[in-house]
Amino acid sequence: MNESLVSAYKDILSSRGLNYHYLSLPAVGDKPTLLFVHGFPSTSYEWYHQIYYFSERGFGVVAPDMLGFGGTSKPTDTSLFLHTAIAQDLLDILDAEKVQRAIAVGHDWGSAIISILSIKHSDRFLGFAFAAVTYNVPGPFPPLDVILEMQTKIYGRPLLGYWKFFEQESAPSLIEKNLESFISVLYPDDPDNWLTLMNRPGEIQAFIESGKMTKRASYLTDEHHSHLLESLRKGGLTSPLNWYWCKLKGIDSHIMEEIPKENLFIKKPVFFAAARKDHVCVYDYAVSEMEKYARGGLKIIDFQGGHWVHLEEPETFNMELEGWIRDTL
Repeated sequence: MNESLVSAYKDILSSRGLNYHYLSLPAVGDKPTLLFVHGFPSTSYEWYHQIYYFSERGFGVVAPDMLGFGGTSKPTDTSLFLHTAIAQDLLDILDAEKVQRAIAVGHDWGSAIISILSIKHSDRFLGFAFAAVTYNVPGPFPPLDVILEMQTKIYGRPLLGYWKFFEQESAPSLIEKNLESFISVLYPDDPDNWLTLMNRPGEIQAFIESGKMTKRASYLTDEHHSHLLESLRKGGLTSPLNWYWCKLKGIDSHIMEEIPKENLFIKKPVFFAAARKDHVCVYDYAVSEMEKYARGGLKIIDFQGGHWVHLEEPETFNMELEGWIRDTL
């Protein structure tokens, strides 16, 4: 990331007292601002293809390091990862930047957060763009073994087997000891590696404990790889894994109790970059959820690769997203 972008980062204390480190580039004229919300185990750097592309075309960009990552606070209290509270943190950033109407773009856990932005704060946004991971309605989280069993009945295999590793207290230190192995699993050259390493319980743990490596994805450049390693070495994995622990401990399970049922439906236009080979957020499920909840218009673009669509095919992703913004908004 070039120096001029690095110098465009700021820090803010959110209304609940957490420090957020974020990139802010103002919009030119009446162009909208894009709020980019990353997931695990990334930082705002992950959006660099999009940051360059959209800022060069006059769009505003706000891209925070999310809670637990990069230059943002790294709390270990799981209750602080309540998704409605994190959504409010992002609104605090938009308020500080005087952004009235934004387009929220989410990937991975970021998709869960922009789902909350739609459910609770739809009026603040022009539209919502989801990358790979579909719209998510927060609700009670069944025991993990029940989920894995249910997935096996539906898909012929469990999908969230890696959560069995992530839920363990020893997971952060095991990952920290074998960070390069871990990153090679999460960013594999062959997305089908996830069919075993991510889907099946026990596989990822055995793999990284023995320090094995898969072939790293070509879209993960040396610079990006070094950034990931450095940021996770510095910050550790205890805080980031709270994104999973928050679900497993039921922190989010009461969110919908306060919210009118009609708010479950996305009222604003939706863009979905659907990944054919995301073997965790599987294509058919992802698309059917989108079709079920998007009531303000839906554009689905199919990508043939895996989970990291915006890194793997950035030119197509950026052009399609810009085209949707132009035609819809």
